[in-house]
Amino acid sequence: MTVEATFIITWTVFIFVFLIYLSFYSYDKCILFQDAYAVCFRGSIQKNEDNVVPYINAHMKEQFGSKYFAAGEVHGSVDRHGNTTDVTGECQVKVPIRSLFTMHDKKGWLIRTRARAQIINPTRVIRKSRWLGNIVN
Repeated sequence: MTVEATFIITWTVFIFVFLIYLSFYSYDKCILFQDAYAVCFRGSIQKNEDNVVPYINAHMKEQFGSKYFAAGEVHGSVDRHGNTTDVTGECQVKVPIRSLFTMHDKKGWLIRTRARAQIINPTRVIRKSRWLGNIVN
């Protein structure tokens, strides 16, 4: 009876710990996408379109902050392709015994996400809308 109980208790603890780390992974992935999109959107509505990438680079570290559970340092990069901007965020969840949960030489707990926003000038859009409204009326 005690031999079976030791196996059951061991596996139960193992499963609970695995579920906790899986929830850390899910939380970090959601927060990373939220932060990447927030900084990407704020950069995309800059009045001067040449200021989009410098604005995102300046505020990326501030947006990512230190709110991630069981994750290492968060890295981000910005790419601008014509009228859209992409922010890519990446971090790694720290698992104590990584080789048990992933295959050998694989980055199993790596989180990578990309957010995209179209660059617009809100002032110009509002002025064009008012101009069209005045023409129609």
